[in-house]
Amino acid sequence: MRGIEASLHVWDEVRAGKFASESIRRIAHLLSPGDLALATSLVYLSLRRQFLWKEISGAFLKTSPGSLSRTAEDALCIGAAGILELRTFAPRALVNGLVQELKKRGDERGSRIVNAVLRRVAEEGPARLKKIKESGGVKEQSLYCGVPSWVASEWRNAWGEDGKNLLKMMIIRPYSSFRVGDAQKRTAILSEAAEQGIRCWQSPFLDSSIRLAGTIFPPDFPGYAEGIASPQNESSMMVAEVIKKLYKGGPILEMCSGRGVKTAQIASLLPEAPLEGIELSPARAKAAERELMRTGFKERAKIAVGDALQISPARPPAMISLDAPCSGSGTWNRRPEAKWRLTPEKLDSLASLQINLLKRAVSLLAPGGIVVYSTCSLLKKENENVVAGVLSEAPDLVELSFPFTGGVFRKGRPWGTYIWPELPWLDGFYMAAIMKKSGGKTVDG
Repeated sequence: MRGIEASLHVWDEVRAGKFASESIRRIAHLLSPGDLALATSLVYLSLRRQFLWKEISGAFLKTSPGSLSRTAEDALCIGAAGILELRTFAPRALVNGLVQELKKRGDERGSRIVNAVLRRVAEEGPARLKKIKESGGVKEQSLYCGVPSWVASEWRNAWGEDGKNLLKMMIIRPYSSFRVGDAQKRTAILSEAAEQGIRCWQSPFLDSSIRLAGTIFPPDFPGYAEGIASPQNESSMMVAEVIKKLYKGGPILEMCSGRGVKTAQIASLLPEAPLEGIELSPARAKAAERELMRTGFKERAKIAVGDALQISPARPPAMISLDAPCSGSGTWNRRPEAKWRLTPEKLDSLASLQINLLKRAVSLLAPGGIVVYSTCSLLKKENENVVAGVLSEAPDLVELSFPFTGGVFRKGRPWGTYIWPELPWLDGFYMAAIMKKSGGKTVDG
């Protein structure tokens, strides 16, 4: 399989509801390193700002987009993104490659249209892209930054001038970071990576993080196979660091434990803490068990499969980490397909689930217990509004001060704290630490 063919294949799977990263991993063994790099670049460049590329290519399209095959539509989007953003691949070769793939699939009409349109994109596309970039309109800025227009409006309403800056952060290309907790091992891994030609350094944001000057397939990074280095975004790492700062002893419950990356991190930071997780998805729960096995914490943490709204932990928790299911709007640079699947109605449904999960979490706590509520979202409806709704119903709950300071943190309005995604190693994240006091009315989950 070649890189251009692979990019069209991944787009087919994304249309079917799969994540691009998972699709790429499944076909990686069929590609040479060069073709894997090309396919990955084409997929993410086109997905992140797909409506921008459709707008530009559509300007040169003399027929209705709906009259084209889906593969031809995808080829136009991939081609426009590659021509206008990819600096390491000749536009003519990209256009020819896409045309040949369409012919192989029997789409002669589509191949002719794609050939004609993309050649116009190569000639006139840069001027159109510049015009959109320089426009101050909400629609044009949403297109240029690759954000659904209704989300862009919410950010501008919530953050004012900062909302415009947040839009611009959505075109920052994400880079890899790895968590290595032991300082001595971290030094050894940095040395080994340098020997292999991998450019990386210790993060100034978190001592336990190693930043890369790009992305890498995790198994190719030193220390991964041995369970020493774990791929994790620095904003995600910060959640466990907050838990460590606020921990006063007793069992810890991780609701919605996902694939176990944060579970393993908590186990490494708090080696004496009794730890368990709950995960609704059997597949993710199995992935969590594999992650705990890889990192050497299989015996430290148990993962129960079930609904966190219903299942009870084995031990009453003194502390809960609730990384709630969310829109993932803070991770859209890494998972761009998710933003085009989000609707206002789905956002409302997620917010309702988040409120119920937070109510359930505080109902499990004894007086003095703490829940750290977190999302990888930058939308108030999933963050401040959720916390405000639960706090307003229970006078025995109080928000604790955020235990870290720095330029990337933004105070919520008024509840919680955001991590701003202003660097390639940072996702947009939100956290609020809530303690249950003694007495008062308890929220019934």
